Amino acid sequence: MRARAALREIGRVSVLAAALVALASPAAALDVKVWPLFRYASDDAHGVLRWSAFGPLLEFTRTPETRELRIRPVLWLRQQRGARHDDRADILYPLMASRWQDDYQSFRFLLFTYRTKAPEGVEPPPGYEQWTSRLTLLPFLFYRHDPDHGARVSLFPFYLDADDLLGWDHVRAVMFPAYLRLDEPGVERRWYAFPFVSTVGGELGHGTRVWPFYGETEIAGRERTRYVLWPFDIESDRFVEGYGWERRRIYFPVFAAIDGTARTTRGYGMAAYIHTVDTRAGLESTGAPWPFAVRERALGESAYRVWRVFPVYGRSEARGVESRFYAWPAYRTKSQDVDDFHYRRRDVGLVLWRRQRLESEASGHDERLLTMFPFLRHACDDGRRYGQAPALADSLLPKNRGVLELWAPLYGILRWDTRPDGARDWNAGWGLVAREDGRLRGPWYFEASRGD
Repeated sequence: MRARAALREIGRVSVLAAALVALASPAAALDVKVWPLFRYASDDAHGVLRWSAFGPLLEFTRTPETRELRIRPVLWLRQQRGARHDDRADILYPLMASRWQDDYQSFRFLLFTYRTKAPEGVEPPPGYEQWTSRLTLLPFLFYRHDPDHGARVSLFPFYLDADDLLGWDHVRAVMFPAYLRLDEPGVERRWYAFPFVSTVGGELGHGTRVWPFYGETEIAGRERTRYVLWPFDIESDRFVEGYGWERRRIYFPVFAAIDGTARTTRGYGMAAYIHTVDTRAGLESTGAPWPFAVRERALGESAYRVWRVFPVYGRSEARGVESRFYAWPAYRTKSQDVDDFHYRRRDVGLVLWRRQRLESEASGHDERLLTMFPFLRHACDDGRRYGQAPALADSLLPKNRGVLELWAPLYGILRWDTRPDGARDWNAGWGLVAREDGRLRGPWYFEASRGD
């Protein structure tokens, strides 16, 4: 069933339930709570209706802008009300998701995705036969349809013929790894018995490679590469925009080098010692051995802004961002002070405990977050305080809307939030006891007010 029809049906059920409870003529505002069976609240003046049943399991919300239905943790439907049609659904988040718009539709299930899109700049959208459709089940099934080329179906590894895939303009494969072709503007790359024999052609490229014995490739104006007994002898030239050609050499495992107008690097003994001078970034770095013991400083300065002995200790200072770690991942800090923007973060065990704050003087935005897995999530956004305890997935992913909407309410024995007028509400036991509108609420009550 489409999200729009389902939301309408839930709205009708909620209105009927309220009528049976109130046993009276419609009220301007009605609030009925019979814990743990259901909760119904409506405010005609603001066009708001909320209905829930069995604690956090079933919830329906209607406002002048949106309709939302949550059947936790199975389903989350939401509809944007207005001139533009926009419905979304999450099913057993993050397993499945779908979206419907006037000119776009999509469905995703794990690695299976389906998308169909109307031609851009055409109002109103034409019939579906003029839309572009894409169905993908990575890495096996690929279906593409557009008005110019019709329908194309590929079943990898037997046969693949697809446009705009994995960053390539066109990808073709036959009985992979027997044959593979990757196209980009002006360059065609072909493999026979991937990755052993390959060629490079097209208007800009040419070359032949028999891996790992010998290979030579050139793409006009971009790169030239040659290797003998890869990876023991590799030489390449790459064009760096604004800085000209850069030459790279690897004689594994003894020596490696990069020489160019913007960067010079020398490495010895499989990353035992690496020294880089990069005039583009304006820095000099030394790793011995890289990446465990690293130092970095700005050109012309004697003080090092990066100093790391992984995993014991590390610090970094660059462009107003300062970070440190101690016994990684035991404790980390990060801060940024740039003009009117300020950010602070402290964490233990990456995400087991975290405290962060963001302030922007220009916009006035103030954001704070405290999490302790699996006990607590507490946040404050521009004066609005909210959170819950305990906090399982939401303490690890405190900004993930799917986790916050479908999963967190199921185990949130104690939850709190702030109303637009600044009043702070809380509820315990999924509504058994709550504080709302400055008053303590029990498990059952009835309130109604009539308009003038």
